[in-house]
Amino acid sequence: MTLTPLEIGTFLVYLAAVVAIGFVSGRRGKESTTDFFLAGRHLPWYVIGFSLIASSISSEQFIGEVGWGYRFGMAVSNWEWLVFPAQGLLLFFFLPVYLANRVFTIPEYLTRRLGRLVGSTFALVCMVQYLVINLPLVLYSGGFVIHEVFGVHLQLAIWLLVVAAGSYTIFGGLSAVAWVDLFNGALLIGGGLVVFFLGVAAVPGGLSAIVGTGDRAHLMLPADHPELPWTGMLAVAFVMSGYYYSTNQFITQRCLGARTVWDGKMGVILAGFLAIPLALAVTWPGMIAYALNPGLDHPDAAYPYLIGTLIPTGFRGLVFAVLIGAIMSTLDSLVNSTSSLLTLDIYKAHLRKKASDRQLVTFAQISGVGILVFGALWSPMVGRFGSIFSYAQDCWALMLAPVMAVFVLALFWKRMSRTAAVVVLFSSFPMLLVVFLRELFGILADFNIFNLSAIAFLVFVGVGVGISLLTPDPAPPAPE
Repeated sequence: MTLTPLEIGTFLVYLAAVVAIGFVSGRRGKESTTDFFLAGRHLPWYVIGFSLIASSISSEQFIGEVGWGYRFGMAVSNWEWLVFPAQGLLLFFFLPVYLANRVFTIPEYLTRRLGRLVGSTFALVCMVQYLVINLPLVLYSGGFVIHEVFGVHLQLAIWLLVVAAGSYTIFGGLSAVAWVDLFNGALLIGGGLVVFFLGVAAVPGGLSAIVGTGDRAHLMLPADHPELPWTGMLAVAFVMSGYYYSTNQFITQRCLGARTVWDGKMGVILAGFLAIPLALAVTWPGMIAYALNPGLDHPDAAYPYLIGTLIPTGFRGLVFAVLIGAIMSTLDSLVNSTSSLLTLDIYKAHLRKKASDRQLVTFAQISGVGILVFGALWSPMVGRFGSIFSYAQDCWALMLAPVMAVFVLALFWKRMSRTAAVVVLFSSFPMLLVVFLRELFGILADFNIFNLSAIAFLVFVGVGVGISLLTPDPAPPAPE
């Protein structure tokens, strides 16, 4: 696809606007740890809501989820429309506890509940997840888009994203991240809906032809479906989405920066409402592409195909700007969250307990650079999986099952012990290894990954209960 000079200019103006917003909004974000990591706890509800959406939507959705919508149809909409149980957990159970304790990070909650070792273990699990799964995924898929559109070498495109998103994030912290996300969140929903409506108008037969027939027309598929059984969708709704929205620093950090409890809750509610049109923007385009051309060489090419087919010349630069905006919003959130965990839950907790705010912010900025470099170097691993979306979902499905088991027990069962929490949390690492063994050597390849996630969650709940009953139950230790 060849963009006109006007379209390239539109794209470059957008990038300049994003970086400018980041630097302006983050100029006071380095004065204290509260400012840098939590935007001074001054975020209003509308910024939180749009930031939640912008952070959770990236090229993984616009390329990978659209690709799955192309392959499987309506059932893929569950990744957006089944978030409500998870958001309910955050709204009614987890968020009030986090805000009442005024924690900076989610591992800090586990530290107060079960001790420093448990909190630091969870911080380590999160950092591995972000460094091995989230960050390489976003960088690879974003680089893939730039490579396909502009003809830039894939690795060079990845490093360009590192520089663009890393500059304002490392400079201004969460303030820069949240206000950029407000801008990008509005654009990505609006731009996605434009593609949807143009697609509906372009497909002969309209919505009925897009929905299709048979399994493609159903939200829930039979339990024996090889890829998306309804039993596995329950795991997506409660285990994977439950972790993603309720205990994931990458998502909840903007809620922790709310100026009031009301703002935090209203931000979550706004994000829930925005999830309704979101599926039309990131799942239905795949169904539209299938209705227009069921013979694409690769499902991940569905969204670029739609842009080249549906978007009039002169506007494609803006649509690609929306797509890159989604990528940058996820990148900036990942870098900010990972550096927060590394600085507060590892560096300050174990290495420099008396470090000043200035020292902590400086360490977070330096570590942010290292985090981005590692993500860029690991990103080629994503290309080994069948699709971009498969890489994320397969890794999360098994790695997050023990994490969600720990949080459910810690929040709802006072008898949960430190020993049980540490054992179950450390189980995340062999579970992630199983994912790569499945992909590389076919181990457990005959079992649906989402069903395995549900089984693993129940097993680890049982393991946590069993170990807790067999180990002493001292009063929760005070944080060091």
